[in-house]
Amino acid sequence: MKLHLNKKSLPVIAVLLLIIIVIGIFMITGKTNENGKRKHISFIVYGDDNERWENMRQGAGLVCGENDADITLVTMLTEDDVNEQIEIIEREISNGADALIIAACDSGAIREYINSRKARIPVVFVEASQSTGLALNDVPDFCPDDYRMGYELGETLVENESDIVTVAVISGNTKRDSVAMREKGLKDAITGKVGKELSWTGSRFGKSTQTRVFIQRALVSEATDVIVTLDNTTTDALLDAMENLNQSSKVYAISTSNKAVYYLNGTTIKALGFPDEFSMGYLAAMYVLDRSKARNTYAGKEIEYRIVRKEDMYDADNQTLLFPFVN
Repeated sequence: MKLHLNKKSLPVIAVLLLIIIVIGIFMITGKTNENGKRKHISFIVYGDDNERWENMRQGAGLVCGENDADITLVTMLTEDDVNEQIEIIEREISNGADALIIAACDSGAIREYINSRKARIPVVFVEASQSTGLALNDVPDFCPDDYRMGYELGETLVENESDIVTVAVISGNTKRDSVAMREKGLKDAITGKVGKELSWTGSRFGKSTQTRVFIQRALVSEATDVIVTLDNTTTDALLDAMENLNQSSKVYAISTSNKAVYYLNGTTIKALGFPDEFSMGYLAAMYVLDRSKARNTYAGKEIEYRIVRKEDMYDADNQTLLFPFVN
């Protein structure tokens, strides 16, 4: 039997065909979305200060936005409790995280744990100085050359201070590779070139309030001309302690906190080592989401840092680094 079509039936058939095509496309697309899982990165950090990690989170978030992924910042109650951080890592893996970015409270202990556990998801470290730039091993690090940054901060101190000056170095978090390497570089640069070195090292800082109390006691017990801090928490605690005691000292610091930048613009901080944490977060997220692209595009790229003084903090390059979210 032949089917006879008239001119009136042709538009109806065309509409039906169009509907069938649209439904087919919708079914294919819907099936793809249903099967395709949106990836989730857990960014596990030490301490309980969300603002501390904003630059890194923004960098990682940019990559996630480009790759249909989410990122969650997971903080700790303390700065240095290894068991707490291990419990958080286990929890995030159990809850289905597709990748981990870790700022380790104890670089050696957490790295050893991750290596022994052999997690089946991508894991990278930030603020770990066993390598620089984009490492291509199983658990890579994303960090600047912390030794060199500490050394250059020390050089700046020596260039701008008297050779009889008394320098106190505060370093309570040396189980973190970044702090340990910064301190080593700093001391290599200043030893024998200043009048006297003091080491203010707390046995256990734990929380920022404990750090501030320790520093306040040190400030009233030992006279010093210059104080050096090597991480965000210690820098902020020192600035708070000096304000509480209405005390003035010259400060040389490594920090990315808003408070440190504010005091750099004043008269307290004479030089500020500032690593590019936005790039650290960006590269870490790129690696865990698209390893092959990260290797091909960013292999050998070093994380930038700058030693900034008040006189040059508003230079174009320094301003971009210090104020990354200001249009």
